[in-house]
Amino acid sequence: MDTPKTVPAKVEPILEALSKSRAIAILRKCPQPALKNVVSVLEQAGFRLVEITLDSPRPFGAIAEISSGFPNLIVGAGTVHDVDQVKHSKKSGGRFIVAPCISPRVIEASLQNGLGVFPGGATASEISGAMALGATAVKVFPAQQLGGPSFIKAIMSPLLNPRLVPTGGIDIDNAADYIESGAIAVGAGSAVIQLSLIESGNFLSLERALKKFMKSVL
Repeated sequence: MDTPKTVPAKVEPILEALSKSRAIAILRKCPQPALKNVVSVLEQAGFRLVEITLDSPRPFGAIAEISSGFPNLIVGAGTVHDVDQVKHSKKSGGRFIVAPCISPRVIEASLQNGLGVFPGGATASEISGAMALGATAVKVFPAQQLGGPSFIKAIMSPLLNPRLVPTGGIDIDNAADYIESGAIAVGAGSAVIQLSLIESGNFLSLERALKKFMKSVL
């Protein structure tokens, strides 16, 4: 099965930002009062893409807030399961979709709406199938449990070098290994964007940690 290498014109800037920043910031259940401070810190640290998971408080409101308040960032929706969520995400200002699994309808709806789309895959067949359906890149999840960087390295050549974004268990100690193994970027979740620092309002320490993380992948 051939792996498409081209992406729609509207998605090209998203893919370019992803390949340059090497990371997607994943905000899951970020406290609403802290949202602007956290996103500001993410931007200062060098992130370009921010994912708001749909199990967060007022996720579409958060997407709209980031889209309007941080024009240099690309915001998208995560944990997307259906077409209606794709439409709501776009209406809120979202520019990409992250899904936990491969849903042809979600991929198709995302592409029809000019959105980048990162479906989740865990096997060679799922990854290859997602790319054939037009995925911008594939979220390999749960990356660490699947074998970590060695798994990414092992599947790159047989699958014709797909665009992969390992997510799950990514931290400051292993992020660079994933990039060196061939991943276009990594998903930076709770191990990197620490909720304890957010809840305590310690944004200076959070910024220092995030800058150190970004330095490791660039």
